[in-house]
Amino acid sequence: MSTTTGPNAIHGITRRQVLTTLKKSDGLTADQLSVLLGITSMAVRKHLSALERDGLIESTIVRRPVGRPVHVYRLSELADDFFPKHYHMVITDLLSDLMEIDGEEKVELLLARRAERTRQYLEARVKKTDSFEERVEALAEGMDELGYLAAWERLDDSTYIIRQFNCAIQRVATCFPVVCQYESESFGEILDADVERCSHILAGDCMCGYVIRDRKSYQGTKSPESIEEQTKQHAAVS
Repeated sequence: MSTTTGPNAIHGITRRQVLTTLKKSDGLTADQLSVLLGITSMAVRKHLSALERDGLIESTIVRRPVGRPVHVYRLSELADDFFPKHYHMVITDLLSDLMEIDGEEKVELLLARRAERTRQYLEARVKKTDSFEERVEALAEGMDELGYLAAWERLDDSTYIIRQFNCAIQRVATCFPVVCQYESESFGEILDADVERCSHILAGDCMCGYVIRDRKSYQGTKSPESIEEQTKQHAAVS
């Protein structure tokens, strides 16, 4: 039996109803929620206690002209993530409109500026390292922090692979694949390395994989074909 206390717990449906009802209000008491949801005040208070513990709601004490003060519950900022967002649709629509108005070059300029900001962020992390392996590790950790579920592995003395199991901008990349090119180019510039994509989420793979070879020490000990085959075999058992 699950012991999760969030909205997806055993009583997840009711707790989501509590969140939705609070979302549509400017604050409600437990008694008001009880009436709106058709459940007992005791049951409501149990759900409110769990949601407040999880940081999804906040309460304030309100004094009334008559009677005891009451707790009024409102959603916290964290709870906002539980409701649908369509930022990717807005972004892709805006970029598509811009392409129609000002042409493809203007869209690529905007995406290139975004790629440059990401490159600067990663470069700041990588420049604090010494060895090439540390640079690869720092870059992978930076991409992981950006939401790409990134991991790295050493294949031989001069060859590494970075795997990204999530694309944080996949909807944008689907409409504007040039962002993938910018990513690969940035990795090469930051690491001063040869970078080759060996798998691609947009091509139907389970991850984006980049084979990275240190230009200063790479001796051709593995062919690109053998590295790609090793990568696919590892992905199949991961």
